[in-house]
Amino acid sequence: MKYLFTCILILTTTLLSNAQQNPGIVDNKVHKIVMQFTMGDSLEQVAIIGQVGNILAAWPRAKIEVVCHSSGLDLLTLTKSKVGKTVAGLSTQGVIFAACNNTMRKRNLKKEDMLPVSVVVPSAMIELVRKQEEGWAYLKGAH
Repeated sequence: MKYLFTCILILTTTLLSNAQQNPGIVDNKVHKIVMQFTMGDSLEQVAIIGQVGNILAAWPRAKIEVVCHSSGLDLLTLTKSKVGKTVAGLSTQGVIFAACNNTMRKRNLKKEDMLPVSVVVPSAMIELVRKQEEGWAYLKGAH
């Protein structure tokens, strides 16, 4: 009985200690999330960055790809991004920011017009479907 009580005490102390050190972490599993972003508004840019940050706070090992197309491409455009430094910072944490080449072509944009951390994918729609086929969870970002 004394052994059981000691084990429970150690387990409880360990759990409480971990909870106090990282109160926002839900788990440390690898979660794969692909997010679609289509809004050009600066408030929406801030919102998607906040959502990515919230996911990483709860799931620090999450793999996240933000696929930008339509007006959402502004998030990755050098002259229109309101959160370029934050995008760069999240990129260092492993978040991928993908620009749709179809949208870039329609807007006469080249790779050098995009934030340096951007990766270009041939088609946002194909990238979103491909990721889902690979088991990634889909989220519509912002709003």
